[in-house]
Amino acid sequence: MYDELADQRRIARAIHDEALTALSLTRNNEGEITSTRQLRILEDAAWKILSMHIDDRSVNDSAQRLLARVAVARQWTWVDPVVVTGLTILALLAGIGTAVLAGTGGNIILAVVGGVLSSVLLSVVVLRYRRQNWRIRAEQIAPMIWQHGV
Repeated sequence: MYDELADQRRIARAIHDEALTALSLTRNNEGEITSTRQLRILEDAAWKILSMHIDDRSVNDSAQRLLARVAVARQWTWVDPVVVTGLTILALLAGIGTAVLAGTGGNIILAVVGGVLSSVLLSVVVLRYRRQNWRIRAEQIAPMIWQHGV
């Protein structure tokens, strides 16, 4: 007898399991996201499973858990908030200080240079100290990875 729901469940579980095999494995045999490709594979698998519209809560919950894992991994985090705060204050003080000096001296060129310098410093702070959670985690566990995923 043909059981369409059972076949759909097997296909969904196979998609789920295949997505998990794309992850890197730690020495504790835990799957970890260490690349953007792995992140995309997990997300694509979850959406494929959900698009099958299977009437099985456990299958849909597993897809939702994959999507939740991807969402958490994609969130942006400041790496070192204390350093970020200090550098941000320094960049703002440099920009404001230059603007004040330029304003009191009537030097428009100095004001422009101060604004540009402050903006560049803030950009460097953001680019250097703000990363997605998966990347931070991947850097932390790099020595513990014994099998790299895709």
